[in-house]
Amino acid sequence: MEPLENTTEEDKLTLFMEWLLANWVHVVFAVAVALLAGAFIYKGNVEAVEKEETAAEDLLGAIYPDEFKVDTVDPNKALSDRLRQVGQAYPGTKAADNAVFLQASALYEEGKFTQAKVAFGSYLNLAGTGPLAAAAQFGLAAAEDAVGEKEKAQSSYKVVIANYGSAPEAMQARVALAKILLAKPNPEIEQAKQLLLAASQESLLSRIPGFWGREAERLLAPLQVKTEIKAEDDNGASGEAKKDE
Repeated sequence: MEPLENTTEEDKLTLFMEWLLANWVHVVFAVAVALLAGAFIYKGNVEAVEKEETAAEDLLGAIYPDEFKVDTVDPNKALSDRLRQVGQAYPGTKAADNAVFLQASALYEEGKFTQAKVAFGSYLNLAGTGPLAAAAQFGLAAAEDAVGEKEKAQSSYKVVIANYGSAPEAMQARVALAKILLAKPNPEIEQAKQLLLAASQESLLSRIPGFWGREAERLLAPLQVKTEIKAEDDNGASGEAKKDE
C-alpha cells in the first residue's frame, strides 16, 4: 500500500514555523518581563540581579542586533550562533535558558535539524518544567521527524499529547503524529483519523482558525471519503448476500 501522506522539506518548515512564531513572541515577552521585574524577584542578591538583567539585555541584542547594541554579541554571526553565545555566557539565568530554546528553534529554521534536536533536548534538561516545556518537547519531536527518526518522533509526539493535553502543542502533535502514521508503507488510517478528528474539534472549540486546524481538515478529507466508500461497499456486499439467500 502506498503512503497517504508525503512530507517534503518545505512542508517540514511550514509545519514548524507556525508553531515557532507563536513561541518566539512568548519568549521575547518573558524577557521583557524579566527586565522589568528582575529586581523584585532577586531582591537582596545584587549580583544575581545584575547577571540576570545583563543576560536579558544580551538576549535582546542577539534577537534584535539592529535595535539593541551589546558588546558581547557579534551581530554579524547567524542568529543561532548569537543565541548560543548568550546561553554559554550566562549559565543558570532564565535568559540563558530562553536563549537555548530560541537557539534550537533558529537551528531548525536554518535546516540544521540534528543540531536542533540536541538543543531542544538541552533545553528540556535545563527547564523541563518551565512554561516552554511543551513547546520544546514538540520541537524535539519535530526535529526527530525532520531527520527521519520516525519511531523516536512518534514517541516524542505522544509525550506532548500525554503530558501537555491542554496546551496548543498537543493539538499540533496530534496532526504531526497523524502525518507520520499516514506516511507509513501500510498507513495506520484509523488511528490517524482519530488523532485528526480530535485536533479538528480542538481547533473548532478554540474558535481561533489557524494553520493546524486547517491542516487537520485537509488530512481528514480523503480519510472521510475512504470511510464512506468502504461503508457503501460493505452495504452493497451485504445486500448481494441477502439476494443470494
